[in-house]
Amino acid sequence: VSGTGNYAQTQKQSLEEQLLDDFPDIEIAVEAYPEEQYYSILNTRLSMGEGPDFFNIQPYFAGPNAVQKLAPAGYLVPLEDLPVIQNADPQNLESVSWNGHVYSMNRFSMILCTYYNKTIFDQLGLKIPQNWPEFLTVCEQLKNAGITPVISGNKDSYALQFGLYQIAANQVYSANPDFNQQLSDGTTALTDPGTWDKVIDQYLLLYKNNYVQEHSLTMSSEESLQRFMNGEAAMIFSGNFNYSTLKAAMGEDVLGAFPLPANDEGQPIYTVVSKSGGTAVYSGSQHIDLCKKIFEKLHQSTGYMASSEDPIWDIFYSLEQEGHYTINCNQGWKGDVEWALEDGVSQKIGGAPFSVNYITAQMQE
Repeated sequence: VSGTGNYAQTQKQSLEEQLLDDFPDIEIAVEAYPEEQYYSILNTRLSMGEGPDFFNIQPYFAGPNAVQKLAPAGYLVPLEDLPVIQNADPQNLESVSWNGHVYSMNRFSMILCTYYNKTIFDQLGLKIPQNWPEFLTVCEQLKNAGITPVISGNKDSYALQFGLYQIAANQVYSANPDFNQQLSDGTTALTDPGTWDKVIDQYLLLYKNNYVQEHSLTMSSEESLQRFMNGEAAMIFSGNFNYSTLKAAMGEDVLGAFPLPANDEGQPIYTVVSKSGGTAVYSGSQHIDLCKKIFEKLHQSTGYMASSEDPIWDIFYSLEQEGHYTINCNQGWKGDVEWALEDGVSQKIGGAPFSVNYITAQMQE
């Protein structure tokens, strides 16, 4: 699995609680790695024919472990013969299917958000901003009060996506929801003026104005979360996948969340809500039939299905129902576009002399 800290231990304990009564003779081992290390280790093991029985996959084209990359390579076991798949909502299967076969089941909706410290906002009399100029004003007020407005662990470059995709929802996909499909068709390009160049410019403005902590490229995502929980910054770009950790540390009275208002003044806010990935069974496993039974049991168990029913997410689901949302951008990119985006933005944060148009050209290539 992809995860840090004590994630492997907590996952192992959860799985044992759910499975050992029905499968007393199995032994469960969980390995967790930071995201980019996870990709590398997983793909190395798969290519050597030594994959784990179960592993995380991402939906559509998102990431090196995406279903539409690993399924064509023959690494995944089709699961559509399982009753839990046959009885599932088709919406929870589409993004983890390929060529007529189903390879997993979505566990929850993934929401990208901007977490904020309510105590800090209240002390300064700040309100949740409703557009990009208001957001910049809030950042300036926080900076003038000696408080870091936004903290970001960019040593783990995937963290850059959490802010960039929220901006893109407002600046690219609000105007053209079919941008990714047209990108595939060749009728749009990542180099089109006023699209991803504007997204990257808006994001980099936060660094230019010193709204993000110095030396963000040397801080891990895990450390940035810890520092946010400690009250060392007012906001962090993240998602509902970190909610339980933040809520346990800060409490509902301190922790808040809002969609990053990267919209122009007078325009509605758009957010990012998409189906998550899931757990896949390795086609080279020596225990495929047993793994299928375990998969069936896990997905019948409500304890396995992470939920986002907390009222903190109401605004995000309201925007989704209104059609004011997009899925994670990289789920629609047929290639490792996010790597070019992360690499280019990281270098710009570090002071590289090339232009934003160079980054979008690398993404398009």
